[in-house]
Amino acid sequence: MTTMIPTREQSPQLAAPVRRSLQPAQAASGITPKDIWRIIRKRKWVIILSFVICVAVMGTVTLLWWNFAKGFTAKAFLHVSPPPMSMMQIATPQYTKDAIERNKRTQAAQVNHQTVLRGVADEDRMKDTSTPAGKWLLKHRKDLEEELEGEIDISLMPETNLISLSMTGTNRKALADIVNAMANSFVKYTRKIARRKRASTTKKFQDERNGLIRRRTTTRQKLANIMRGKHIAAMHGRQNTIAAELLYLTRQIGEAEDELSLAESAMKAYKEGLDAFQKGQVDKSIANDPQIRQMIDMDYTLRGLKNQLAGLETSLYNAVQKFGEKHRQVQNIKGMIQAVKNQIGNRTKEVLADQISMMGQIRWMQEEGAKKQLVDLKERRLRVQVDARELQKALGQIETFQEELKNIQIDLAKIEAKLRDLRMLGSRAGEEQLETGPVTIEAYATEPRKDEWTQPNVAVLIPLGVILGLMLGFGLAFLLEFMDTSVKSPSDLARRVDLPLLGMVPHADDLDEDVVDFRRVTMLAPHSPASEAFRQIRTNLLFSGPEQQRRSLLVTSPAPQDGRTTVTMNLAVSMAQSGRKVLVVDANFHRPAVAEMFSKDSDTGLSSALVGQSDWRDVVSTTEVPNLSVITSGPLPPNPADLLGSDTMGKIISEMTDEYDQVIFDGSPLMVVADSCVLGTKVDGVILVVRAGVNSTGIVQRSNERLNRLGARVFGVVLQGVRSTAGGYLRKNYETFYEYHQKSLT
Repeated sequence: MTTMIPTREQSPQLAAPVRRSLQPAQAASGITPKDIWRIIRKRKWVIILSFVICVAVMGTVTLLWWNFAKGFTAKAFLHVSPPPMSMMQIATPQYTKDAIERNKRTQAAQVNHQTVLRGVADEDRMKDTSTPAGKWLLKHRKDLEEELEGEIDISLMPETNLISLSMTGTNRKALADIVNAMANSFVKYTRKIARRKRASTTKKFQDERNGLIRRRTTTRQKLANIMRGKHIAAMHGRQNTIAAELLYLTRQIGEAEDELSLAESAMKAYKEGLDAFQKGQVDKSIANDPQIRQMIDMDYTLRGLKNQLAGLETSLYNAVQKFGEKHRQVQNIKGMIQAVKNQIGNRTKEVLADQISMMGQIRWMQEEGAKKQLVDLKERRLRVQVDARELQKALGQIETFQEELKNIQIDLAKIEAKLRDLRMLGSRAGEEQLETGPVTIEAYATEPRKDEWTQPNVAVLIPLGVILGLMLGFGLAFLLEFMDTSVKSPSDLARRVDLPLLGMVPHADDLDEDVVDFRRVTMLAPHSPASEAFRQIRTNLLFSGPEQQRRSLLVTSPAPQDGRTTVTMNLAVSMAQSGRKVLVVDANFHRPAVAEMFSKDSDTGLSSALVGQSDWRDVVSTTEVPNLSVITSGPLPPNPADLLGSDTMGKIISEMTDEYDQVIFDGSPLMVVADSCVLGTKVDGVILVVRAGVNSTGIVQRSNERLNRLGARVFGVVLQGVRSTAGGYLRKNYETFYEYHQKSLT
């Protein structure tokens, strides 16, 4: 009786990601010739059966067709005339190959027109109900158009002007009449279309001619309005005069702009000098202007005062020589000199002020005069430019109207030529040509003979059956193969799953030995291929990396019934047989199996050690296999994932690896419960068991991704239950294995 024990809530502790020591093989891209050959061998009966069925069906159909429904063909030929050309062109026009083919395609596209199909019923041979063709018409009168469109074959004859109309059926006596009725209806239709097209074209050209005549009258009236009171030669002369005047005014404007620039520069210099004069800046003062200095020097009053000053200075010199510096007369002369100097200074200021004011007026008048002259010249040039534009516009309109009149006249001439062509067709010779139409019957269809059957074509149908049989067989074989997404062989892992293969375990049904419990095959049948397979897995695992990095292993699988316990126990036995001290721990708290295999008591086990009810060493049990011990799951806890992810679990694993060479945990299904995901982060590595033909590549990929996301280290995949079917794996290996062991025993 299963017991439940309480546990305390603990969060699972996730180990940090471990760096892989095993690098998975690169996934093969695409499908190899070896895979193709394997699929063919595996699905050979599907291919053979499909091939036989297709060939048999095609042969039977051909035989029945040939005996009871032979097909005959009646064919008529239509001649397509070249497209019509203008009477203004050369007498014997040359048509390009593309033009002929395009014309043929155009005519052939009209054969299935509703008018043509309906016109078949109006032919004499079709109206006579006593003829086979008349009886055929009575039978198909309601769906005549659909029947003819589906039965009449229209073909273009290469490198000719011919179109073939053919019909294939079992009533050979009616075929020729039906095809000929179709040909006659189409010829009548093309004649009617040609007449209608000629009338429509004539009316179109007449309307175009009348419209051009009206345009010509209107254009002449507009031209006359523009030319009224004017002469074209005088207008061109006036245009030349205006051009010369514009050139002259442009040159005058340039000179006026230069004068204005000089006047503005002079005014600017005047203002700067006046400002410096008012500020007392002698060096930049306008008083230093040569023109002003000249006007000051030419002042009559200043000149008289300067002469008077010179005479007084002479008298002063003589008086000083005669009387001395302190004489009264000398002092009087000095007073007079000072008075004259004051008069000179005052007069200089008056003259300077007058000259500065006069110069300012002159500069202003020069600048304003230059501006006015420039404005007048520009206004004059603008008036001349307006006159030039108006004149140019008038000349342009005249030229446009004259060109339009010329084009209208050319178009009228072309239309008149086309109307002459159409009038020529209206003559007697033209009517005779029109009666023949663009399409004529080159050869009528004749009734085929009894030995001229065309269907069935045995030379085509039998090879077609062979080809279809092969295509169906191979296609069905590959379709079945590709629809099966399960992992069946190492090649499926190599192509689709990024994991290394540790080994393959054969299916129990493929072994010659009778094994009662395949979970103990290494003990019950130690010399079987299955036992050898587990020893190879053990060898691959032992040499996959350093021993310290693989002391604790978790064996899990994507789903239940994948063979986890089988791999766990047989791998443990093979390791124990090699002399290693191995401990197997049943970590599946949902469906434990280790206790059942060894008839052990499940009252105590791993769960007891995790909740602290007992030491893990006390729940270890020995087995009949030397060096192999087991720990059962114990009472089933309500929260197995919390127990497996606890710190206690990590401590127990560490102690187990210290005392045993190899510790192997039999886990629960990875994609069903979270137990193995949590436990996978505690152990050194994980072995993923995949059941061949059951697990899909998608679920294996998702299992690998889930372990990688949690940081678990996946050593590789064990492919469990591989069948030795035709085209599969292991068959030749089994034969060689048994043969080798039989020889060794003898």
